[in-house]
Amino acid sequence: MSDREALLLDACSLINLYATRRIAEILAGHPGRFCVVDVARREAGYVLRGGDGPDATEREPLDLEPLERDGLLATLTAESEEELRTYIELTLEMDDGESMTGAIAIHRRFRVVTDDRKALRVLAERGVPCSTSLNLIKGWSEQMDVNAEVLRAVLLDLRQRARYLPHRTHPLRDWWDEVIG
Repeated sequence: MSDREALLLDACSLINLYATRRIAEILAGHPGRFCVVDVARREAGYVLRGGDGPDATEREPLDLEPLERDGLLATLTAESEEELRTYIELTLEMDDGESMTGAIAIHRRFRVVTDDRKALRVLAERGVPCSTSLNLIKGWSEQMDVNAEVLRAVLLDLRQRARYLPHRTHPLRDWWDEVIG
């Protein structure tokens, strides 16, 4: 892998970015390299179709093959006993996907992208730099000068297809409310 900053997506951030229908653009527009651990990849099974029709709540499986083929996403596994020990420690506080993501981030000094408030807290306590999918979306929209109509559609897809709504204390909640209207 290259020397670019590595960002580890956990299951919820992977689902949320996928739900936007713009995940490839968002990942390609960021200077970092994106990875997901195998455990989180398995947890991130589907998004909802979304929209207003009768099939809005039908499940749509995540198809990550095109992202991997284009070099936008790589899948990682634990490579050391230390990573596995840290994973086990973290499972006492978080789900498996967040725990493996955190363990690999701790030992390989990667940044984590998560929308799980507990994971954000636990990883911050361990000195792991974290971000959220909403930070990535906002950064992409500013960098690519995405028009307001497209950005609103992206956030509506995120809300409908992943059932995501930023917590009222999320630093970008006001931005979200402004864009959604």
